[in-house]
Amino acid sequence: MVGTFTSTAFAQQFKEPDYEMHGGEILGFALDPETATLTILIDPRRGGELHITLPRNLIDAKDGPEDEDFIILINQLEYHFYEEIITSSDREVTIPFRKSDTEIQIIGTQVFSRELTPEATVQPEQVIESKIRSELGSEIPDGKAKLLIFSDTKWSGALQATGFDYTEVTGQRDKSIIFGCETSIIREGVFGARFQKMTDEGYLRIVAIQNQKIMDQSSTEERMGEIIINGNCVSSFGSGGGACLIATATFGSELAPQVQQLRELRDNKLLQTNSGSAFMTSFNQFYYLFSPTIADWERESPIFKEAVKLTITPLLTSLSILNYVDMDSESEVLGYGISLILLNIGMYFAAPALLITRLNKRFKWL
Repeated sequence: MVGTFTSTAFAQQFKEPDYEMHGGEILGFALDPETATLTILIDPRRGGELHITLPRNLIDAKDGPEDEDFIILINQLEYHFYEEIITSSDREVTIPFRKSDTEIQIIGTQVFSRELTPEATVQPEQVIESKIRSELGSEIPDGKAKLLIFSDTKWSGALQATGFDYTEVTGQRDKSIIFGCETSIIREGVFGARFQKMTDEGYLRIVAIQNQKIMDQSSTEERMGEIIINGNCVSSFGSGGGACLIATATFGSELAPQVQQLRELRDNKLLQTNSGSAFMTSFNQFYYLFSPTIADWERESPIFKEAVKLTITPLLTSLSILNYVDMDSESEVLGYGISLILLNIGMYFAAPALLITRLNKRFKWL
């Protein structure tokens, strides 16, 4: 098997590295000199591991004279739990993989070949974009946001946000910071960050994310370049995110099945139609006027918490019906929605009123 460069500008061949594959088969290698990335396509038959010897005259990762860690991506997600043995001539890397994995990428800082200048440092833009996509898919606690810093040089800066004190930070290369960035029904949260390269060469990019969204980002490659980002925190009270405060407080966790049920109903059913989205927007404006207070009372009083649990359990049971029906059109959403409203009016108001009326008549008869 012979590897080839993926870039048409560098269509040449290289000798494949020595490797041992347990649990699958290697389909091919590809080396991209622009991003210093060795891509390995695999055909896994089960979970296993790849042990590969990377010659330093093929691909390496260095910061000046010092060795740096490779960035390992498996199916475009960064993987940290690999083993490595470093020698003067090569770097032996052992990477576990799962049956569902089909691609392993090993990213360094430089690639060597007949047509490339040795020690050429590469700015991995594609790697940065991949890491941002991965971070957008990761979980961040409610009321928190994350600042992603990408650089190949030294930098310093400061960060401040609603729920996060002014903090100065310095570092080198990539780093991430989780910070408080809270928006409530009565107050809009804001954030701001100012960062600067501390060297003439290199690049610096910062990205602020929250609730699977990019709030703001900027980058620079200028000499001692400075960048500023700022904006509003992403509300967890809007139609696209957030949790049910009362259900979370009642059942103790956002991972509770009852809370997951409400989240799936909102995201997979209601928000898929215009009428459902409009309903959620109106509902949230009303719901978050009182739900934070109810949730606080539940945390303070176990008796009140149990009373709320008894009260909302019939509602949750009725809503579970929607998980077993098709709601692919506006008319279906309206029809099922109106039916459930009438059902709950019957359970919470009509039935108790009828019971009280009958008991009242019986006591009068006695």
